[in-house]
Amino acid sequence: MLKTLLKLAFVALAVGMAIPSSRAQIAGSVTPLRDWMGYRLVPRRLNVMADQIDVRLERAEGLPGNFEGWLRRDYSGSPEDPWGRQYYLTSSRREYTVGTMGADGIQGTEDDYVVSRLLDLSRRRNR
Repeated sequence: MLKTLLKLAFVALAVGMAIPSSRAQIAGSVTPLRDWMGYRLVPRRLNVMADQIDVRLERAEGLPGNFEGWLRRDYSGSPEDPWGRQYYLTSSRREYTVGTMGADGIQGTEDDYVVSRLLDLSRRRNR
């Protein structure tokens, strides 16, 4: 029964997307849901990403020099955030930050989500 309902919902969505006047209405109602789902997924993804970078640091490999390449080659998750943009990595002398620009695509705004960690492993272990 559930499979039949899902099939019907998919067919209704496909028909709705084929009609130009309803396509914009459907797309407008899907965006808030996509953003909500994205913000539910992002914190876990960023923590996993930071954990994998911590392993690199513990092995004295340093931060990835080519972060985009590292995301595609070595990161175990998707290299793009739920909005189709690359995650970013910034660092200072004391910490590094991995993050996403969020739905608006602008870094440094209130919808960004970031995870920051200390670079000095001995200080981090003593926290």
